[in-house]
Amino acid sequence: MIRLTRENTAKAVERCKQLKPKVKFIKDRLFVVYSSNNDNVYHVSFDVKNGEKFGKCECKASEKGLVCYHIVAGATVNIYRQGLKRQTA
Repeated sequence: MIRLTRENTAKAVERCKQLKPKVKFIKDRLFVVYSSNNDNVYHVSFDVKNGEKFGKCECKASEKGLVCYHIVAGATVNIYRQGLKRQTA
């Protein structure tokens, strides 16, 4: 898993804004992100340990330790879902 920070997500955020990939919720902190460039589908997962946020994707960039736009897309939906949970609690 890759630790997510403002610094290492900045480029991926911009790319995600440009490509606007589709995201499907699977279960808590697990998503499917559809590539905007081709027919590839990636599973993206998240975790929080000691207050730090982590993300993981199956794409080549993530395997190299880079934050990809798939992680950012999944994180956007994850943040939204977590916010909804807090509102209903």
